[in-house]
Amino acid sequence: MTARAARTARAARTARAARTARTARTAAGAAVAAALAACSPDLGTRSQALDAYCTATVNTAGGPVVVDVETDYLPRVVNCENGAADQAALEAQAVAARSYLYYRLDRTGDIGDGQQDQVYTCGRTPGPQHAQAVAATAGLVLRYPPATAATQVAAFYVAGAFPTADCTGGASDPTNTERYVTYNEGRSGTDVIQTTLGFVSPSNHANRGCMSQNGADCLSEQGRTFEQILRYYYGEDIVLERAVGPCVPALPSGDAGLDAGDGDLDDLGGGCCQGGGDAPAAGVAALLVLVAVAGARLRPLGARRRRARRPRRRRRG
Repeated sequence: MTARAARTARAARTARAARTARTARTAAGAAVAAALAACSPDLGTRSQALDAYCTATVNTAGGPVVVDVETDYLPRVVNCENGAADQAALEAQAVAARSYLYYRLDRTGDIGDGQQDQVYTCGRTPGPQHAQAVAATAGLVLRYPPATAATQVAAFYVAGAFPTADCTGGASDPTNTERYVTYNEGRSGTDVIQTTLGFVSPSNHANRGCMSQNGADCLSEQGRTFEQILRYYYGEDIVLERAVGPCVPALPSGDAGLDAGDGDLDDLGGGCCQGGGDAPAAGVAALLVLVAVAGARLRPLGARRRRARRPRRRRRG
């Protein structure tokens, strides 16, 4: 074989290898995109991280005060609003209270102290269980819709009626608030029932329903996790997103997504909220590794040779 023929043959092999590599990378990229798309019903996609509110102005009876959100405001609200509840209900309360706080701060820059917004002062000191509920859900808020997570949800909640055995509201409703509660388990999109506490319209993404505090306590006692409780009232496609900021603890090294510290949120730890996506986060991570390996193995022959060559020493003139 002449030198020219040898060069031609090598060039042809290199071109074929390059086409094969591009094809493999394209197919693998499509598989990754499909896997990530399967997560979108819960996690949603955002162009940038959601900034956490680390402090909040609370309009108390004694005047406005600026307080720390994660270590002061939320433990007090959880204690005042539903402090005797079971632990998962306390965690659901923490997410709902944080979500409503973000909704108010986005619109007015402050929040009231009382039943018109959320009760911050009630004469009771929060206990370790209330602080734990906040810490276990650090930074987590409810947003909608799944495709963009662009709207901060006003996570309404009320006392609701005393629950029956299946945790729905019973006949005893001393606060007359059961009429606002929405039961949205298994519902999504426009099928979600909105509460009359907010403007009822399919275009109002901030209104995704209302949680019963009595019902949440019942669900927790039956073994439901806080995420399951939230989806029970706000819909299957509600987005749980973790805000990012100095007041929200950093995720453990190697954790690519949300991790609320709850056993039911295994998929959150890898970037997908449980309940909508069919592709487990671990599977997506493994797929990304396979793509990287495939890209390395299918690198064009010429590129592999160039990397394998030892650099030539330049002759000194």
